[in-house]
Amino acid sequence: MRYFVTGATGFIGRHLVKRLLRREGTIHVLVREGSRARLEELMSSWGAVPGRIAPVIGDLTAPELGISDADRKQLEGVDHFFHLAAIYDMSADE
Repeated sequence: MRYFVTGATGFIGRHLVKRLLRREGTIHVLVREGSRARLEELMSSWGAVPGRIAPVIGDLTAPELGISDADRKQLEGVDHFFHLAAIYDMSADE
């Protein structure tokens, strides 16, 4: 199985990825460049075997998620897609 998860470093996403690690397969996670350190911390806390989690650098606000052509090719054949990322602005009015 191959999975793709957006929001993997968030509150819900980190719990999902931890559960997905109980299954076989590769877990591709969309992560901003600035969140790579957070992902590394989570991977360590999950006890993830190297290679099970594949970071895909991108941006939820960019066209086609800002994913490079090389990463896009790597995502071909993903079996399950979990979209848990969100864009929010805590300073926005109602």
